[in-house]
Amino acid sequence: MQYRTFGKTGWQVSAVSMGCWALGGQWGNMSERQASETVRAARDAGVNLFDTADVYGMGQSERYLGKALRGGREHVYIASKVGNWGRKHDDALRYNSIYSVFNCCDASLYRLGTDYIDLYQCHIRSPERPEIFVEAFERLVEQGKIRYYAISTDQLEPLRAINANGRCASCQLRYSILDREAEDALLPYCRENVMGVLTRGPLAQGLLADKFSAESRFEDEVRTKWNPGGNKREQFEARVALVGRLREALEPGQSMVDLALGFVLSHPAVTCAIPGMKTPEQARRNAAAAEWTLTEDQIRRVEEILHRDHLSDTVG
Repeated sequence: MQYRTFGKTGWQVSAVSMGCWALGGQWGNMSERQASETVRAARDAGVNLFDTADVYGMGQSERYLGKALRGGREHVYIASKVGNWGRKHDDALRYNSIYSVFNCCDASLYRLGTDYIDLYQCHIRSPERPEIFVEAFERLVEQGKIRYYAISTDQLEPLRAINANGRCASCQLRYSILDREAEDALLPYCRENVMGVLTRGPLAQGLLADKFSAESRFEDEVRTKWNPGGNKREQFEARVALVGRLREALEPGQSMVDLALGFVLSHPAVTCAIPGMKTPEQARRNAAAAEWTLTEDQIRRVEEILHRDHLSDTVG
């Protein structure tokens, strides 16, 4: 496993870390035993940062993660998020007071079974009143309940707002071979401001694991939009075809997961990729990808394939 400095915190975090959305059950059923075995497999493979959120499974992800990490808490970094509680059920909590953030933090600490959260992130991608989160986060740092704070967003202005005082530690953003908008403004801003960067979706919700075909169907809560009749089916089929073409860039013995995570990690602003992991086998497979370092020639081949695909879409 490679370890990288996480922005201004000075932490050494695993280049491949673990996204814990799947522990909440939205990507298919997840038992506590399976969650525990997956987290432990990731730890054994060198993963030391685990990213969750209070809303994942309405607390289930945090509960499962906390139990799995007992007996060694001081050797790992826990990142959680606040801001979307109840939104999925049309009963969203209003974050119009710092006390809403305080209450959510206390609840997360209880579920995680810990006295502190290493990285606490605003989960609203464009909060109406970012100053409330900043004030709450600053107070929570003073109280020792969190160590650093950040935001999960794909927009530059909300990141600027949370970083108005220069103390935002990181940004969690969407970035993969198939999703590169962050290269335009977000990643340069993070690098300039010495921020850690956690890349969510580095495998594009499983597409870059190269296990789907144009005939694939989905039952999990997140990807049903890709089923026939879904509003994203045409995009899904086009992306599956592009992944097939990206096989041309693979080196002998290299998998598409290796290529996808290696590409994300090759960007100089990126600290770590946080792919989801549902099984111990996935945890070991994803962690092993950190051993691959893409050469300039391989990155060039990827760019050429993406460029050809873009030209094909333009001509079509």
